[in-house]
Amino acid sequence: MTNIFVRFFITLFLSFLLITSSSLAFHKKNSLSDNKNTDWDGSKETKKNSENLAKQDFCALDANAIKIIEVGGGEKVINEITGKQTIDEEGNPVFDDKEVYKITVKGYHTPEPRNTGGILIPTPANGLNFNISQDWRDIKLLTVLKMYCLQLKTEERPYKFKGSYLEDFYSQIAAENGYLKSDGVTGDYNKKLMEGPEGRGPVEGRDILKDGIIISNPNAVWYLPDFLIDQDLEIKEKAELKAKQQAEADRIAKEKAAKAKKKKARKDTNEKWISENKQKELTKYKEKKKDFDDQITALNTARDKLAEQFKEFEEFLNIQEKESQIAIEDLDKRGNEEIKNLRSELRNAMTNFLSKSDLKEYKDKLEQIKKYKFDNYENYKNLKSLIKRAEKSKSIEDFVGKDGVSLNLFGYEFTFKSKKMGIIKEFENIKNKEIGSDYKIHEEEIKKLRLDIIKHEDDINNYVVTARNDLINKDAELSDQTPWNLIIIGVVIVLIIIGVGVYLYFQRKEMDQLKREAEEKVGSLKNEFEGKLKSTSEQIKSAARNTQRSQQTSLETQEVIEEKPKTPEEIIAEKYDELVSDYKESLDDFTKVAGFKQKWHGLALSRKERQEGTKTILVNSSRAFEKAEIWCVTFSDKYFAFPGSTVKSNMATYMNLDFEKASRDFKGVYSVSTGSNYMTEPCVLRRGGAGFVVERVGKIVFPN
Repeated sequence: MTNIFVRFFITLFLSFLLITSSSLAFHKKNSLSDNKNTDWDGSKETKKNSENLAKQDFCALDANAIKIIEVGGGEKVINEITGKQTIDEEGNPVFDDKEVYKITVKGYHTPEPRNTGGILIPTPANGLNFNISQDWRDIKLLTVLKMYCLQLKTEERPYKFKGSYLEDFYSQIAAENGYLKSDGVTGDYNKKLMEGPEGRGPVEGRDILKDGIIISNPNAVWYLPDFLIDQDLEIKEKAELKAKQQAEADRIAKEKAAKAKKKKARKDTNEKWISENKQKELTKYKEKKKDFDDQITALNTARDKLAEQFKEFEEFLNIQEKESQIAIEDLDKRGNEEIKNLRSELRNAMTNFLSKSDLKEYKDKLEQIKKYKFDNYENYKNLKSLIKRAEKSKSIEDFVGKDGVSLNLFGYEFTFKSKKMGIIKEFENIKNKEIGSDYKIHEEEIKKLRLDIIKHEDDINNYVVTARNDLINKDAELSDQTPWNLIIIGVVIVLIIIGVGVYLYFQRKEMDQLKREAEEKVGSLKNEFEGKLKSTSEQIKSAARNTQRSQQTSLETQEVIEEKPKTPEEIIAEKYDELVSDYKESLDDFTKVAGFKQKWHGLALSRKERQEGTKTILVNSSRAFEKAEIWCVTFSDKYFAFPGSTVKSNMATYMNLDFEKASRDFKGVYSVSTGSNYMTEPCVLRRGGAGFVVERVGKIVFPN
């Protein structure tokens, strides 16, 4: 029994040597060696393990860990005296030698796996030359599989074949390709590659060298052997170069073949582009020009309104100067101290805000603004020129210019380009820019002058008109006070009159005594005359009494119809309706304004600018009732404020600039909105100090 086992193991060992030497002979003959980087630290204990890992990583026949001295690869050599790096005789810096550890691998494969694609062809058509000295008929299947270092990418690379998963994997491949042991089932990878019918492999009708070894496992990969690395790289480079050369040759041939056709196609492309794009481009240019035209129109309109605004301001300033001067000269000649102070305040306000120099400054600025030619802006002129050229052009190059354009039409690619800037680019440079560099400056100048005039007018209202109203109100207040000096003078006059009266009384008494004595002498004549007169008088009285009784009797016979008395609310409502009706008539007929004022005790008011607290105050206006913005009317101790007729007649002014003037003049008095027709509601007032306090805000609705 022992001899049988000894013989078995000897046979097995000899077979293994035979298999190994046969299968690896090809790779050993052609194998190369190379030094690879390693994690080995030079210790003897880890040397063998590092070598096995290198065999595994590079699928190598052999791996040997070595130590290499790199001359000058270490640290800087420092001169102990100078402390600086040592320099050799040639002036080069000196470094220490360095020990480096490497693994020398022999008969290795590249670490990059390559997919088999289901087939592994022993004689690939890619040009790899395996330089096999033996006949393919003498090479085993195992030799070819090891030559390709066939592996599974899902498994770790074994550093030796015996005992690894490769035995089962290669057996499966042998079985798939018909290399079977005597049982007819188990794969035998030790069989010769060409063993089979007609020396083409085990499967009848299949040439293993041309049709390849079947590898059904999708995880199968192979690795390039070391002796074919340079050859593989050279083959790839040649293939890439050949592909580039062929592509260039094809391109040139294609260009030559299409040159004649492209000439006509280019012309057709130009006409097609012009027909499809020219009008679109022109539409964009004209839309931009319309935007510029709108801006110019807006500037012209703003300038015209500014001129009108200046004219109104000039008139307003002159009126305020005249009325203020009248107030200073005519009001209060009694020398009251408060009146003097208010007159002084009004004079100061006139000096500060009614200066002719300010008016001249505004006029000079307006004259300068009138000289601006808004249609002479640079971008506006350029755009008009661009539109003119675009309308005349029939060439795509005129539009695309230096930027050019590539088009794929009629099966060809065309590039259109010119030496000058194209119309499209010119428009791109214009479309996001202002109409001109001075546009914003001119617009700002108009806006600033307009706001300066508005502010100046507000200042006149806030300081001049308010100071004048304060002076007028104070004069009226003082006029309502009891004039004690006049009363005293009157008392003295009365006493003198009484004295004269007493004197005249006694004089009269004496005259009466003399008169009585004279009358006694003619008494008889008088009595006779009086008797006759009395008889006549009685007759007249009797006739009058008869007539009176007759009339009284007639009146008593008439039926008396009693009228039902009205409630106070009904009386007020009728009165208010009558007021509103008269107000509307006065708006439509200016000749009725005076009658409306007289009937309803009309008073011209204006908004006091310097407001204190949350309530809005209205004071007497310096304007006549007919021209005032606010009409105050009253009945039954109630006060109402209607917008004056000038508000309706000057609606355009109040609605300008988003109701700027209306919002400013009627702030806290009327709410301003828009509707289908002009409509108003009065605000409700109450007496408060020297003016009126707005209790309920009214409404002004301007037409859309």
